[in-house]
Amino acid sequence: MRLFVVGNISSGKSYIIDKIKPLLPNYHILKIDDYRANNCDGTLEKELQMWREFPNEVLKYNDVIVELSGGGQVASNIVKQLEENSFLVLFIDVNSDVCIERSKTKDFKRTPYPKEFKEPIEETIKRLGKNFETNINKVWSKALNIIKIDSNVDVTKLPLLQYHELFKLKETLVNYEGSLFTFGTTARGLMDNSSDVDTYFLCKERKEKIKQDLSSKFDSVKIMQDEFVIRENGILVEMNYINDINKALYFYGTSLVKNPYKTILKDDYGVIYDLIVASKIEVDKNKIIDFTIDKLDYYVESLPRITLKNDEYKYYFHNNIVIHEYVKLRAFLKDEFAYSYLPKDAKKYLTEEEWINIMYSFGDDMIKHYEVVRKMSDEIINEVRNKYDKK
Repeated sequence: MRLFVVGNISSGKSYIIDKIKPLLPNYHILKIDDYRANNCDGTLEKELQMWREFPNEVLKYNDVIVELSGGGQVASNIVKQLEENSFLVLFIDVNSDVCIERSKTKDFKRTPYPKEFKEPIEETIKRLGKNFETNINKVWSKALNIIKIDSNVDVTKLPLLQYHELFKLKETLVNYEGSLFTFGTTARGLMDNSSDVDTYFLCKERKEKIKQDLSSKFDSVKIMQDEFVIRENGILVEMNYINDINKALYFYGTSLVKNPYKTILKDDYGVIYDLIVASKIEVDKNKIIDFTIDKLDYYVESLPRITLKNDEYKYYFHNNIVIHEYVKLRAFLKDEFAYSYLPKDAKKYLTEEEWINIMYSFGDDMIKHYEVVRKMSDEIINEVRNKYDKK
């Protein structure tokens, strides 16, 4: 992965990189001021030469952390040479006044800036600050994601390892004809350090051949039907193998993707147009609600039959499905449909009393438990029907 740490002068770029190093210990570190100190002599000629040559230095490494302000010509020269969605950007967003104050304690003499650059450091910081406000997304538009942070961020909570594994996956599959794209939280650019990486790979190659190549690069690779389960560095990467783009469009469409172009890592089959269409299809709330109500009712009514057989484990199993559907309806009552298949932070939707009442533990009285669950289910179904005018 090529990771660019950008931000104003004295915004804390070096500080952040020092914090990242233990997470990505095998990454090369490139700092533009170090490169300038080693290759420039204070003349404008050498400075302009550096602007042309530094991007080539970046391209030498597949796994590299690059530090630069990121708002000028050097950044533009770098981006021109990089493929779309082939790198990640961390933008340290710090107020210009804070940067000016921090800069008062720094020694800039060791960095051979050209004598022609006579702008006071305070004015440079103000100019860069204004430029970042309007141009950061434009300059770095080819990035798969631009993550905005402040200099006090806990870098261990950033999804750096997730992106490392995602770009490694792309690199491993580079010689296959296919289309690799993300969905879910990954596609929305909202991953954190606890997220799984969700992808689809449209390809005609045999799964066994793909597994062989993946296994040579990742710690653990298993195939579960049409899904590759990849584990490394505590990160789970799920790659759904498909040979027809239509198999991916439903889940992709329910991912609420805002920019399909930022979900594509490889697209030999031109699926971007299908993904754009899928992303514009509105979620049919009525269908989701009806299906969830029917499923809840079905599994609640399965409980008395299981009780007659005194099959505690099956009762326990079916009741867990009841809980899942009940939680989904609670989420719908709060107009939360984004994670309709598995509500995010689901515990928050139920009160402590609801959790106590709906849970079943081995040894509980199944008949009494069913009566409670039946009453709870009837009440929430009526609530949902009233809210959404469903008769």
